Amino acid sequence: MVKNSFSLLLAAVAVLAVCQSSQAGAEDMTACTDSVRAWNITAKHDIASFMNVSLERLPALVCQRLYAGVKSGRISYSDINRLQLDQPTEIWLVLKGKSKTALKAPPPRKSNFRTCTGIDGSFQIPAVRKCPLSGYAHY
Repeated sequence: MVKNSFSLLLAAVAVLAVCQSSQAGAEDMTACTDSVRAWNITAKHDIASFMNVSLERLPALVCQRLYAGVKSGRISYSDINRLQLDQPTEIWLVLKGKSKTALKAPPPRKSNFRTCTGIDGSFQIPAVRKCPLSGYAHY
């Protein structure tokens, strides 16, 4: 599974975290993609499946997403420590390409209808009316 391959991911994150202060240039991204290309095939398949990308796109996309996560502050040194300790971390969301706002549930919709249960099953009536005691929508 993906978490079994985390030491390889940890190495890529560490490279990019160190390069954060130097504004990771083309050579840093090249080092990262070379590192990802050197992963064993099982790790590549696991991470590619997790990210829902092809093996060809994997090295560049892993490095781009990790770099963007480090640059934006979503990935920090504490995330690297959490990854080592198998604790929850933003790294998995960053790799998945999920934003923080995408994780929040949308506010519940206010319905203009009320669902009532009747003899013939469920039915809806306007929310301003109460469900009839008889179980029929019409009085």
